[in-house]
Amino acid sequence: MYEQTINRLREKKKKSKNERNVIKDILLITIIGIILRIFCIVYTIICSRLINNYKFNLDLLCYGNEGSLWKYIKYFSYWDGEYFLKLSLNETEYKYEHNHAFFPALPIILRIIQKLLKQIFTNITNSCSTYVFLAIVTNLFFFTIATIGIYLFPIIYFQNVERKEGEQDGNIKKVKEKPDDNSLHSTLNKDNCYYLYHIDSWEECKRFSFFLSLLYMFSVGNIHTISFYNESIFICFSIWGFNFLKLSLNNYKFNFIFEILAVMFFFIASCFRSNGILFLIPLFFYNLYSCKFVRHCVKSWIVSVEDCHNNKELVCGENKIFSYFCTQRRIICFLIFWLKALCEALIIIFPLLIFQFYSYHLYCIEHDDLWIDQNKKFYFFLINFFKNPISYLNIASYNNIQKINRPWCEKVIPFSYSYIQKKYWNVKFLKFLFDPDFKIFYSAPIYFISYHSIIQFFKNNKFYPLKTLVLYNPFFMAIAHLFFLTTYIFLFAHNEIILRLILGCPVFYLHYAYLLKYSKKWNFLLFINLLYFFVGPPLFGTFIAWT
Repeated sequence: MYEQTINRLREKKKKSKNERNVIKDILLITIIGIILRIFCIVYTIICSRLINNYKFNLDLLCYGNEGSLWKYIKYFSYWDGEYFLKLSLNETEYKYEHNHAFFPALPIILRIIQKLLKQIFTNITNSCSTYVFLAIVTNLFFFTIATIGIYLFPIIYFQNVERKEGEQDGNIKKVKEKPDDNSLHSTLNKDNCYYLYHIDSWEECKRFSFFLSLLYMFSVGNIHTISFYNESIFICFSIWGFNFLKLSLNNYKFNFIFEILAVMFFFIASCFRSNGILFLIPLFFYNLYSCKFVRHCVKSWIVSVEDCHNNKELVCGENKIFSYFCTQRRIICFLIFWLKALCEALIIIFPLLIFQFYSYHLYCIEHDDLWIDQNKKFYFFLINFFKNPISYLNIASYNNIQKINRPWCEKVIPFSYSYIQKKYWNVKFLKFLFDPDFKIFYSAPIYFISYHSIIQFFKNNKFYPLKTLVLYNPFFMAIAHLFFLTTYIFLFAHNEIILRLILGCPVFYLHYAYLLKYSKKWNFLLFINLLYFFVGPPLFGTFIAWT
């Protein structure tokens, strides 16, 4: 009894010390991250002013009383930033069809910040320099939060690690608990997570997390995290969404709270980019892990396999599987569970749906001048929609005479986004073959690391029936998300955008950091990374490349 009390006190003391160390690391990461972002800003300005600009698109848009600040920060509004700036100046009024490739969330946020600041600083104007400056500061803040999230990612995912008795825990002897349903997806060991061959202690995990966060600060898409792009906000909520999803699996007392936070963060991220719809993948596997009926099926199957190994007849076990629904309570709970999962999926795709609905009303339905005046700006449309959703959803009540003869309006599912991406932005299947571009070469290292992490996940981790199923590996939902994102960009989109979109995939950087830290043969990747870190901003700021 006395020994157990001493051990408990030691464990509590060590836990408190570990928490203090994590807080110190987070503070240090925050300081380093802010210094690096400021360096990137200054470096981009200097290089862009020394090198002749390739294009001058914004000179007419922002010509006038912009002041001296504009000539220094205008470089951060190039490429896609030009469209976000126009939407901010127009207060999210989409005047042209091709602008619908850009979601209005960032301009809305900047507009709100500008109005709030105007109440304090009355001299703030609705100008280009104001919005670009606010975008830089906002992105600096969210990227710092994202870096903290990437630091905590390994700590959260390696939280439930199977240790040997007395190993790396102050020689405190642990009693091996009987595995339950939760052990199917909550525990990591060297068999199902090869990263643990090197990350084998708390101290090593902390050192690795710190290295990972430093590498993340030197990301190849660093210029996009400080420019007039929505990347910083998107990746911030993406990373923290993955963290909360895993915390929900780790902590069974507060799992529902963490699940709500994960869905909320994925929803916010989906407000900024269309590829937020891919968060349905980790969310689906999370619900698959959490479903008690699925766990029952897995356990029944494992028992059948064990019987087969013991030279018993392998029975289909159909009756055993469906015996789970022996009570009405279980049937109702099963239906409620998947109804909840459906609601979560609808929440994730809602931003994309409402934005497409706005496009449909704008181009496919004849409205009077009063309606157009009240709804031409997206945030007005959104407010009016929530005030009277029935009126907006009842399409039959409107005069369906097409105002503009747009081909996508006549589709069974009138989806404007894919049409706009193909017509105006040349996004199509196998684009890299039919319309090759040199930009695929400088994005090749990112594709290599992405697919390397996916292949190594299946190659080096052992998955077999009596131990761990591949679907129940805690990293599987992140790996699946990485695979679909990388493959979609490679097959359909402009290949170079992976330089910035990959920032929202924490498992990519975990694998990348693991290769660099524990194997010298991958040092050439670090050289490429640093080369891109310094080459990207000048190319971006002079309108040459790095979109």
